[in-house]
Amino acid sequence: MTIDHLGAILFPEYIILRVIGRLSFPIFCYLIVLGMESTSNVRNYFTRLLLFAFVSQVPYYLTLGYLPFEVLNIFFTLSFGILFFIYPLLILLSTFVSYFLNFDYGPYGIVLIAAMYVLRRNTKHGIILIALLNVLPFFASAIQPLSLLALPIIISHMEGPLKIEREVDGSDSYPLWRKYFFYIYYPLHLTVLFLIKVSFS
Repeated sequence: MTIDHLGAILFPEYIILRVIGRLSFPIFCYLIVLGMESTSNVRNYFTRLLLFAFVSQVPYYLTLGYLPFEVLNIFFTLSFGILFFIYPLLILLSTFVSYFLNFDYGPYGIVLIAAMYVLRRNTKHGIILIALLNVLPFFASAIQPLSLLALPIIISHMEGPLKIEREVDGSDSYPLWRKYFFYIYYPLHLTVLFLIKVSFS
């Protein structure tokens, strides 16, 4: 993600940075599904993501040069993408909202989260769905099919060498810094990039 933003904000002439950045969003979608499977309260998870969406919007539009609500940052996509865990038909509402409010990654992002949910339950069906999603003209941009390069990493985490077995009991919990690190990192790294951008412009 950071490499992608470095390419978009500071070094747009180096397309390789954007290519590498295609790996990040599918991995985020996969992690969102993992988070949904481990949370004890889906609504609280949604609320937390939505809160950080609003927190992140200011550094997001300033850094990327948008108007305040011209495009809504990725936290909006991730938060609305989990609504189908509450009620499956909400994925239709989320998809329309993501299009009309211009979420980052838009309908593609919402459907990709659902596809990662399918992948967790049926690897073959999930791969087919994700592959179609990344090559269909309606969704795919010129470099978006490169997101498929994230699939080997994700599958390795599911059932390969990156798989981590973790036993959880009633006394086991993540420390707060670990739980919120990636929430905070997103607006923080955008703020740092914005300060670098204005310092050298």
